[in-house]
Amino acid sequence: MKAPDIPLNEAQRQAVLDATGLLDSDPEERFDRLTRVAARMFDVPIALVSLVDRDRQWFKSCQGLDARETPRDISFCGHAILQPDLFVVEDALADERFADNPLVQSEPRIRFYAGAPLRGADGHRLGTLCLIDRRPRKLTDDERPSLRDLADAVEREIGALNDARAFQALKQSEHRARAVIDGTRVGTWEWNIKTGDTVFNERWAEICGYTLAELAPVSIQTWLDLTHPDDLKRSEDKLQAHFRGDADEYDCRCRMRHKDGHWVWVHDRGRVFEWDEDRQPLKMYGTHADITEEMRTLEQLDVQNRALRILNDLALDQDAGDSEKIANALAQGAEFLDLPLAIVSEITGEAYTVKAFHAPADSGLHEGQVFDLRDTYCAILFAARTPIAIDHMAQSPYRDQPCYKAFGLESYIAAPIYIKDRLYGTLNFSSPEPRPQPFSDIEKTFVTLLAKWLSGVLEGQITSQTLTKLVQQAPGMLYQYRLWPDGRSAFPYASPGIADIYGLRPDEVQTDAAAVFDRIHPGDLARLERSITESATALSTWQHQYRVKAGDRWRWVEGRATPERLADGSTMWHGYITDIHDIKRSQLLLEESEEQLRWLFELSPIGIALADFHTGAFLDVNDALLRPSGYSRDEFLALPANRLMPDAFEDMRAKALTELRKSGRFGPYECEIAGVQGRRFPALVQGLLIRTPSGRSLVWTLIEDVSERKKIERMKNEFISVVSHELRTPVTSITGSLGLIAGGALGEVSEPIQRMVTIAKRNSEQLKHLIDDLLDIERLISGRLQLVAQPHAIRPLLDDIVEQMRTYAVEQEVSLSVEAEPGDPVLPVDDRRLQQAVANLVSNAIKFSHRGGDIRIRLHRHQGERWRISVIDQGTGIPASFRDRIFQKFAQADSSDTRGRQGTGLGLAITREIMTRMGGAVGFDSVEHEGSTFWLDLPAGETTGANQS
Repeated sequence: MKAPDIPLNEAQRQAVLDATGLLDSDPEERFDRLTRVAARMFDVPIALVSLVDRDRQWFKSCQGLDARETPRDISFCGHAILQPDLFVVEDALADERFADNPLVQSEPRIRFYAGAPLRGADGHRLGTLCLIDRRPRKLTDDERPSLRDLADAVEREIGALNDARAFQALKQSEHRARAVIDGTRVGTWEWNIKTGDTVFNERWAEICGYTLAELAPVSIQTWLDLTHPDDLKRSEDKLQAHFRGDADEYDCRCRMRHKDGHWVWVHDRGRVFEWDEDRQPLKMYGTHADITEEMRTLEQLDVQNRALRILNDLALDQDAGDSEKIANALAQGAEFLDLPLAIVSEITGEAYTVKAFHAPADSGLHEGQVFDLRDTYCAILFAARTPIAIDHMAQSPYRDQPCYKAFGLESYIAAPIYIKDRLYGTLNFSSPEPRPQPFSDIEKTFVTLLAKWLSGVLEGQITSQTLTKLVQQAPGMLYQYRLWPDGRSAFPYASPGIADIYGLRPDEVQTDAAAVFDRIHPGDLARLERSITESATALSTWQHQYRVKAGDRWRWVEGRATPERLADGSTMWHGYITDIHDIKRSQLLLEESEEQLRWLFELSPIGIALADFHTGAFLDVNDALLRPSGYSRDEFLALPANRLMPDAFEDMRAKALTELRKSGRFGPYECEIAGVQGRRFPALVQGLLIRTPSGRSLVWTLIEDVSERKKIERMKNEFISVVSHELRTPVTSITGSLGLIAGGALGEVSEPIQRMVTIAKRNSEQLKHLIDDLLDIERLISGRLQLVAQPHAIRPLLDDIVEQMRTYAVEQEVSLSVEAEPGDPVLPVDDRRLQQAVANLVSNAIKFSHRGGDIRIRLHRHQGERWRISVIDQGTGIPASFRDRIFQKFAQADSSDTRGRQGTGLGLAITREIMTRMGGAVGFDSVEHEGSTFWLDLPAGETTGANQS
């Protein structure tokens, strides 16, 4: 490393530099503006206005560098001021003068340096405007004059500063001369130092509110008595410095007591004009000027400068966080105003919340503390919505406010904080002590400006918190994706949700997006890249679904983003990516399910049609409905619904609509469907109401062609009818003959023969019952069995049934009883068929009851005035697997408990048909192994209390 040489004119150069007054001065915007321009113009991270001092280089302005100075012996600028023009180092590591320089080997790691010397008015090179980069580069021929131009601008600012100082000095000199010459506003004094005799003019006395006569006899003691004690020592020191020759004149500003008791500022200036033979001061002459207003102005300027400096420092502080900035602002504001308490509050309704504060440790305040707004001083501000300042609460118009009684603060100054034209809260400073002086306009303005600055910080803080919460709550990831023309890509911004999508951190993709593409399914990658290219080319919205690696599985995600073209030709997308795996899987399953349903729809042997609920228009139809109707698909879809069922369409439609609105289903109904060319076929029609995701109401209608079923049923009924009639006569004869033999009419028979005859008789009777039941059920279904409903008393009918069934009950060792509520109903029934229905229920109850069981027949009211007959047993109960088939023909429970019991399986089917034909109903309740209750609901009719049988 080579240290810079010292210029031959170093002493003169240093003197000129010192005279500028720039060294160790505060930053100034006029210099910072030029370094910012330089940094942007030349695209460098660091730009400096550097002044080369005795043993250091000190930076008047610095962009991109935290240090304010570095040693001169390692400086680049020390070399630059030795050159008449630009000094450029293109690669410091390749330059033996700088390769091992600490500024090259460590921060700021200088690789490129370009410095333009800054000259003072007399040509001395005081420092440089320099550019620094951390990578090697060249300064082009076009850039060199630009850098020199900027350096010339810096030189002009330095020259303007020197000119301003010279002008100010000249102006002050002229002012003093004019004050002395005018004389009317300046007091004069003459002091014999040896004797103490002093001569003042009248103006000297007037400044302190006296006349000379009032001060007589005057002497130096007169001055000493009037001067503020705290200023005497400083005055003596300045006087002795002048006597010793260290100062050309005595110059002192001090306070003197006015006759009214207050202090006035005076400016004393004087010089020794006579010395004795020992060179001791003998006589001294001087002036005495009233500078109270000037000092007050200076004090106000000092206060104003302090306030502006605080606000400026706060505004320029870019390193601290929002909370730290607010805490720093409150501390500096409290110090500036000399008030111990500072609070930023948020006002919500009548709640006053402490958001931040600066206070002594024993104040009892804490963040989040809530007060009733009406009990705070801010209630006064809140009512006025303008800044307020109270110097002494006890002597103010607000002394009767509740807040004064609650907190006892004597001095208070506050300003409202607005965020987006909405009152957010207040900034306030206070003290339990009154102010010795009223709050000045500068102090009020300071608090107002500080409140406005706080509103900006708080707004940013609130916005940041809101965005952070939104980002955290947003599903998936929010991102910016940048694609450069050379193919490079990166995610300059990615929310933390990138971990949920790709399993990566935002910093892992901030400069290179390769890790993201490594996690995309190989089968989706090419298609994804094409979609990105198409979006970049057309600047169209990008939206794509693809799979990404999630652990050892692949998951579906969807992305959407809006692109924009940047100045360098790259493309930036702003968008989001969210996990749609469950939705995608459901979608795929739905598509698969829809495909399966379509196959079922098309292959179903039952005709299916889809229609609009409101218009009745057909939307779809399957082949199973087209075949029997004879229509083509297009012809069928164009049909009005009444063409399919011309005979009973209106009645069926009204009934179906009622059921659809009530339960969402209708049917099944039997009707006749009309096809082409007069073709007709019987069908069973039923339907289901559905609603699409868009809210449209549709009806699935199943139209089952029952032609074959009707044909088979007709053949079966005819067969049963023929068989029943052909068998009934011989079976009756056989049963009678076997009865005669079993009864001994033909003489006694042996016991084995008797046993066989008894069995034959029982089986023939069973066969006779079966034939009777078959005939009954056939006549009921075909409608040939006529039921005649007439008013009958119900209770006697039940008693008759008990008498008829008692023998069978005794054989099975069970008891029968009738229970009836008062009322003795007389109802319109076919008594014979009602007895048959009840007898079927009682017979089954006896058959399936345990030995010793009790069967109760109850006649009781049900649902108001209606009547119900219940047959209650304690038998085996109905198996759950059999309950759906219990009223079907030939249905019998298949279990070890029931398989051996006699029965045709037609009794309950007959009972149901009888009750339906009479306008009643049948049903049951059962608990397996605990018993059953079968009930008959009787048709409604007039009920009387008299037995009319």
